[in-house]
Amino acid sequence: MGTNKNTMYIRSLDEAQLKDEVINIESRILAITHDPIDFHNLRPFLNWCGDKKALESVQDMMEYRKFILDTLFAKHCTEAEIERLEKVNSLLLELTNRTYKRTADLFRALIAMPKDELDDDYEIEGSLVPEFDTIDSTLRLEDDDYYSSDFTRMVAILCETEKYLLDFAQVRPVWSSEAEYTPTMSDKELGCEPPLDDGTSWAEGPLHNPKLKHITICYALHDLCTHMNFSIPDILRMNDFKVEVKLTVQQFSDQDRKRLK
Repeated sequence: MGTNKNTMYIRSLDEAQLKDEVINIESRILAITHDPIDFHNLRPFLNWCGDKKALESVQDMMEYRKFILDTLFAKHCTEAEIERLEKVNSLLLELTNRTYKRTADLFRALIAMPKDELDDDYEIEGSLVPEFDTIDSTLRLEDDDYYSSDFTRMVAILCETEKYLLDFAQVRPVWSSEAEYTPTMSDKELGCEPPLDDGTSWAEGPLHNPKLKHITICYALHDLCTHMNFSIPDILRMNDFKVEVKLTVQQFSDQDRKRLK
């Protein structure tokens, strides 16, 4: 079914039917991906990702699953869920700011460090991404049964299918040997200031809910559940996030040690 037909169909279902849809679609997903938490036999799960058609099929089903779960969340939306969403939102905003700040710190370290005459270029990149390493990467909450979802397995799969979209806090300041950088320059002057969290709420899509209007939704939360296939119930259970900031030093030469740049 197309997106509009999916929307109309889902909205015609009651809660029990929606939960049956969750069970059904997740069964179909696992039939393709195999078990992502069978850590003694991960090869079948790892192999399916190389099949472009299978990957696209799973992404389509995940989009359908997301809409069902967000519909259930809108019906359910307890005080406990609202409090947890506030907590996750605050965490993602803090981690976003930390990603930019640590990238700026590394940029200043690069400015101050001795340079090698053979260095051709420097690349600095900071990123914030959710991770799935163990079953503890997702939380078990008291209303898990309400949603009828196998959250642990589904989040593990989503971290694979959505990994190329996970750039909601990605910092790439530009180094130039001709620029006059100094360690005293501000984060903004170094190109390391968060541009999207200015106090305006990103409450769009499923986050545009009257019960959530008091929350200033940060961009990272918006990106996860508006531009990707993570549902709000998924995000409430995601428990592992990674801030990574790295410096790459590049030197280019051929076999005769001639500089290629």
